[in-house]
Amino acid sequence: MTVNEKIAKVRALMAENHIDALIIPGADPHLSEYFSHHWATVTYISGFTGEAGTFCITKDVAGLWTDGRFYTQADIELSGTDAVLFRASEPETPTIAQYLCDNLPSGSTVGINGTLFSAAYVKGLQEKFAAKGIALNSHADYANDIWEERPAEEHTVIYLLPEQFSGKSAADKLSELRRKLLEEGADALLISRLDNIAWLYNIRANDVLNNPVVISYAYVSQTEAKLYTDCSRLPLEVAVNLADNGVLVLDYEDIFSDLATSSQSLRLLCDESEANFNLYAAAAGNPNFTMLNKVSPIPLMKALKNEVETENTYKAYLYDGCAEAEFYAWLEEEMEAGTQLTEWDLSEKIHQLRMEQPDCKGDSFNAIIAYKENAAMMHYGPTAEKCKKLEKEGLLLNDSGGQYLWGTTDATRTIALGAISDEERRDFTLVLRSVIDLTNACWLEGTSGKELDILSRNNLWQLGINYRCGTGHGVGYLLNVHEGPQSFKTLVPLQEGMVLTIEPGVYTEGSHGVRTENTVVVRKGEKTEYGQFYHFETFTVVPIDTNCLDMNLLEDSHIDWINSYHAHVLATVGPHVSERAQEWLQKACMPIDR
Repeated sequence: MTVNEKIAKVRALMAENHIDALIIPGADPHLSEYFSHHWATVTYISGFTGEAGTFCITKDVAGLWTDGRFYTQADIELSGTDAVLFRASEPETPTIAQYLCDNLPSGSTVGINGTLFSAAYVKGLQEKFAAKGIALNSHADYANDIWEERPAEEHTVIYLLPEQFSGKSAADKLSELRRKLLEEGADALLISRLDNIAWLYNIRANDVLNNPVVISYAYVSQTEAKLYTDCSRLPLEVAVNLADNGVLVLDYEDIFSDLATSSQSLRLLCDESEANFNLYAAAAGNPNFTMLNKVSPIPLMKALKNEVETENTYKAYLYDGCAEAEFYAWLEEEMEAGTQLTEWDLSEKIHQLRMEQPDCKGDSFNAIIAYKENAAMMHYGPTAEKCKKLEKEGLLLNDSGGQYLWGTTDATRTIALGAISDEERRDFTLVLRSVIDLTNACWLEGTSGKELDILSRNNLWQLGINYRCGTGHGVGYLLNVHEGPQSFKTLVPLQEGMVLTIEPGVYTEGSHGVRTENTVVVRKGEKTEYGQFYHFETFTVVPIDTNCLDMNLLEDSHIDWINSYHAHVLATVGPHVSERAQEWLQKACMPIDR
């Protein structure tokens, strides 16, 4: 079926069941950013392949709400269909809830699948719709109902992350979590975020592409720790380890009945922004539970990497730097030989080279290999069928990363394949200045990433340029490449052990995109009479293409930083790569001056 035919079929089911609007999220029951193909319903219905989008179908309009990272991509992918793009990052664009209130008459009914929305979101819908006399049906799933060849969910073999990698046992983490729950006035915690569960129990799997998580729920009280998952894929070693750490393993769906029938009188902490509505409803319907809507302690615990995790991450970036050096040396040789390459060829090659590194478990996300104007789409991804051929000119962007037992990596470099324009050179240099200025930050305890963000954006703002995305994101440890609560968009104070990316960019639609991304960790600095100071240390060891620089836009301090960084890259990576890659590194890391 075409997109328009799918929309028409959904509308027919809506009419049959007296539903006036249907909201279809890009989500799974665990509200994951990345999820299995089983839950790629927005892509199936609309054709939009971006990572963040919600589709809403009414009798007259089929709209896709997505943010600024995906505007260009959505324009292209929705072209020729009845779907309309709503630019969610723009202040004049209404939310879906507001749009429906403005356009549906009183007495209408909106349908959702309640397992795919957070309890907080559904409660907000109910409150807003009630004021307009609009009803909400939380059991409408028509978009999935018409999906005839829907992929099954994958339940892969679960494996352990030993303490040499995790730094703490599951029992130690549970003990710390229980203390924090009591501090919050809670007796128990309901957990549905997959990365939180994997981190807490030191388990991993391959249930979601590039995200080594285990499809599961968890429940922790002062006396119990439960893991709800597909028990058939649990090796004996893992079962024994979990039991030794005080974890009971139960079937995935049992959590709903267990919550609904529990006879224990408990104060149950449930973060309504993380738990799906149906899961929350199962617990809230039990009169024995006193529900506490508070932020789970786990994300912050997980974000504060211990010293074992931090030191291991340096090794992960060494392996990743070796793969990148081999990649760029190969690319230079192939381009000089006149080999016809495509973006897809490069994404396949960088994957192959990472898999050759020790303890690599796969990619941390689908590689963004984008040439010329494709790089203006921040999260563009080539396919074998749809990719651009490379030429000896213009800019190429490589944003990719790997999953290692030693940590999760994410790095972006933009390189010149030949002559570039003055505008491209200016943008490249400004972006690099932004990286350097933020990397060199020193701040007092209590300062948030949002308060430091201007150090990155200021170089661009001076010329009336901005980027419609965050400056960076938290990174997990052999987990999701995007992790919170740390970022440059929130007011969460930056603390020692937090890992973040620094990745400003310039994206000129129809022309080019530039991004330079390093991953850093927060470290304690000097403590003075004014308090404790902090700074960043950089994990990434990949050269920056100095051929793209406009030296007139750099201060001496920037040049010194570049030369120092390249000396470090060469000394760190050089001894561990092939002769070809060593020769490439020597050239790429040569000192620069005016």
